[in-house]
Amino acid sequence: MDTARITMAEALSVRAAIGRKLHQLFHERNMNSTSIIEKGETAEIPTRSVDVLTREIDAVNADFRKIDVLLAKANIERTIVWDGQPITILEAIELAKQTRMEIQQLGSLGNRKKLERQTQRSGFGESATSLFTVALYDPEAYRSESLKKEREVTKLSSLIEQSNHLHYIDFDASAYMG
Repeated sequence: MDTARITMAEALSVRAAIGRKLHQLFHERNMNSTSIIEKGETAEIPTRSVDVLTREIDAVNADFRKIDVLLAKANIERTIVWDGQPITILEAIELAKQTRMEIQQLGSLGNRKKLERQTQRSGFGESATSLFTVALYDPEAYRSESLKKEREVTKLSSLIEQSNHLHYIDFDASAYMG
């Protein structure tokens, strides 16, 4: 495998690995920044100093920014066909997010009953008043729309994923993947 050229799908995994590496380095630097000793003792100096770890963090942060920019640029330049029109991968990702939020809302509306009895007690020993919650729309239509959109977003996600496996960016990922 050419380590200077990776697919967008690999780049997403590498970006996550870089994030994990940063977290580990921050933790290690914090752990190596102090030592508890008794009076008169000498502190044990860790193998990797705070200065060394800070330089590593700077280098890994630079890699994170670089891969982030490359991914963003590729997501703006690459397109897929959706609803008969070309749209950028960036727009497709945002559309998928928005559609998933809408699916949750539609699903919630679709799971309501058209008419639901609510019981309200006035006080101790008094009779209950029957109230009804009435849906001001057709819950079944919203349930159906939710299912339809779920199929659509699955297709959209599949097109994004296909694009991520077909397109490459130039990034040396050898420090993060074998």
